[in-house]
Amino acid sequence: MAGPSRILVPVDLKDGSRSVVDYALQLARPFGATVDVIHAWEPPQYVAPDLLVASPGWDAGSLEGMARDTAGKELETLLRSVDGTAPVALSHRVVIGEAGNVVLEEAERGKYDLIVMGTHQRKGLTRMLLGSVAQKVVGRAACPVLTLHVSAE
Repeated sequence: MAGPSRILVPVDLKDGSRSVVDYALQLARPFGATVDVIHAWEPPQYVAPDLLVASPGWDAGSLEGMARDTAGKELETLLRSVDGTAPVALSHRVVIGEAGNVVLEEAERGKYDLIVMGTHQRKGLTRMLLGSVAQKVVGRAACPVLTLHVSAE
């Protein structure tokens, strides 16, 4: 069995995202695989994404545009902090939509060999209300999925 050549790494930009990206990069290096890091931003259900948002000193812009810009900056900050000792082709982007569906669609569209993602291991009411993106991806992805437990600390 050949090693992966394209690795998709969905992150939520919370604690633990860096360790997931670091792990994916370490996994990619020996195979010369590319790593694509994505963050899915889901518009709130109760607010139109084209709602104009303004604050002192800012130009008015859409909620979706502001969220995309903010998440993009956070993603760039995250990727600057990862281990860059050995070069790996690394790209990143913010995608709009429900996280589980975004990951599955991106994985299929990009013909990825592997998905590396974190899981928070939520339990009880939190899991029932928020669901599990990792569980959805593991159950439906056409390629292998490697999940890493991300601790709350």
